[in-house]
Amino acid sequence: MRFILTGKEEIIAAMEQFEQQHQKFLPKVDRRFVIDLFLRLREKPDERPMYTIETWVEEGGDTKAIREQVMQMTGTAPQIYDKGTHLVANHRIDYDLLKKIQDHPKVIEVKGTYMGSSASIGPSQESSAEISRGEK
Repeated sequence: MRFILTGKEEIIAAMEQFEQQHQKFLPKVDRRFVIDLFLRLREKPDERPMYTIETWVEEGGDTKAIREQVMQMTGTAPQIYDKGTHLVANHRIDYDLLKKIQDHPKVIEVKGTYMGSSASIGPSQESSAEISRGEK
């Protein structure tokens, strides 16, 4: 009996490998955001695409200090929502900057929406923790 390779198993294996690497290097970053960013960086490796980055941080932080840290990292002043736990900023990003953001000890989660050259639309995502609470 001959088996015809359809590629399905290879694609599934590649996806599983990607998920392992994603959890190893960018566990706080939304998987869809990582995929979208890497596809755009692969297409145009010399350009950093523009995204609205939404970051959730631990409660109780000094919002002025948080704003300063984000400005130093990205050059952009974030909008701050939800009592200082939800930051939104529109800026160009690459892997190194995304890794730096997600490695911050106060960061819980990072999501992004591709904006091309448009202005920020403000917050448009929900934290995974909020979505999980709604499912129970």
